[in-house]
Amino acid sequence: MITGVHNERKCLNCSLVQKMREEQSIAAEPVLALSCLCEEQVICPAVFSISLTKRNRPANQNHKPMKSSHQEQIDRILEKLSQVRAQGLSCFGSDQHHFELNPPIQERLLLEFENEYRVKLPDEFRAFLLYAGNGGAGPYYGIAPLPIIRSKILDWPFEEPFEKVLDLPCPLYFRMKQASDWESEFGETDPYQGTMYIGTQGCSYYMLLIVTGEFRGRVVYVNDDDGSTPFITHEPDFLTWYERWLDELLAGQVSDWFGRSRGGTEAELRALLENPETSAADKADAIRAFWRFPDNSAETLELIPTFLSETDPDIRASACWMIRHFKLRGAEEAVAEQLSDPSPEVRQAVILTLMSFDPARWSEKVFSCLQDDDLDVTEIAFRTLQDAKQFSRFDLLDLVLVPPNESILLHALDGIEWKSEDQELLLRLLEYQNEKVRYDATLGLRDIRAWEAIETVIAVLEHETDSLVRGSILQMLGELDSVASRETLLAWMVKGDEVERMHAYEGLNKLGDERAKPLFQQLKQEKEHATQNDNTPDESVFQNRHWWWPWK
Repeated sequence: MITGVHNERKCLNCSLVQKMREEQSIAAEPVLALSCLCEEQVICPAVFSISLTKRNRPANQNHKPMKSSHQEQIDRILEKLSQVRAQGLSCFGSDQHHFELNPPIQERLLLEFENEYRVKLPDEFRAFLLYAGNGGAGPYYGIAPLPIIRSKILDWPFEEPFEKVLDLPCPLYFRMKQASDWESEFGETDPYQGTMYIGTQGCSYYMLLIVTGEFRGRVVYVNDDDGSTPFITHEPDFLTWYERWLDELLAGQVSDWFGRSRGGTEAELRALLENPETSAADKADAIRAFWRFPDNSAETLELIPTFLSETDPDIRASACWMIRHFKLRGAEEAVAEQLSDPSPEVRQAVILTLMSFDPARWSEKVFSCLQDDDLDVTEIAFRTLQDAKQFSRFDLLDLVLVPPNESILLHALDGIEWKSEDQELLLRLLEYQNEKVRYDATLGLRDIRAWEAIETVIAVLEHETDSLVRGSILQMLGELDSVASRETLLAWMVKGDEVERMHAYEGLNKLGDERAKPLFQQLKQEKEHATQNDNTPDESVFQNRHWWWPWK
């Protein structure tokens, strides 16, 4: 089964392909699942996984006995994989691995890897590679084989080479608090030292294995794009995590985002909640885990709202999430009583829950949450009200005139449909300290075609410090023809930066002013000269643009 194109002649390091064959002990014609980007990458990822049928799979060449516990668990895993295939089940990513494992790796090759990076892999992961398979079937897009794991050396993001940090103690820990600045907790220590890539969940989501430190053996979910806090899974080791994946598939549980919640059956989770010795953190995890079951019992659904009165805020928030998920309308009033909860996390959960039930009924109470002291609560309140179309134009204008905080002001500006009677307000906003507010004000003036404001806007242009706001004003002048507009655009064709001069030229061209042409030719000559001297600004002029700029 070939799912991609592999050009071995063009690939710069197709020794990976040969190494894969050696490590898998594959015959000359293996069945490969190829996905090659060899024209773009130094190491060819042609062999991301090798899916071999059982009849093509060579005998395991590792003869050392395993621990009995590992043997039993791997036997169960192989049997459950067989059951999943026999039942024709599917899950996210299974179209890539088809629930087939690669042949086991030869122990000498695994030892070479460990010696090379001065680390002994966790026993459970070693047992999987040696006696189950060198990658292949697994959660999400499957488990990467050792050659792919090794190839990730080139992608290591830290200053120290991969081989110098893999054996350092991993500082990550279970139940890390979600925070945008989570890395600051570790100071100069690389938070991902002592971890190893084992697979992808798609896009920028990855699975790592902790190979050193207190939580050695656990799987970690990370996102290298949005900076979110790593999530360490609940299971103590790789084999337990892997077997849980199969158990949940066979039990018909929801497999989306596998491993993000606590494992266990519905009865086991309920017993945990009813046990007075269970910790608050474990109770909160157990409540959130019920979402995996498509058909919870009436006893479970009746139990969930009782946790709204718990002293721990995480438990109360978890109860809210599950009331929302299962649409437990009988708990609606009890949820509403938590709008004044001392915990911001609970208040956020309450807002989302109430607005999912009946926006018209609860919008007035949620509107009052726009004045909350916690910015995240106000954000949630605004977003849910906006999504439910509960804002009138006058509501948004009030939020602009008397904003609870700057974030709500910006949201309100984005949502308003401006009218000509708003011109005075928009001109006042041009003097606002926040450049995004000023930029939105220029867009509003352009929307209403504010002819009477041209002279004022030109005066603002002369002292405006933000290049994006200046650019939008120049675009506005190109949309509103007047003598003052044309003369200002002509002046900025001379004194503006490259982008501003282009805005000025486009404006004059739109207005049909022939005086722009010679100035544009001058601009072209300057660019050609700069190119000849390897000093052309090209895309560099955009490097300091703001994240919110819509590239207009």
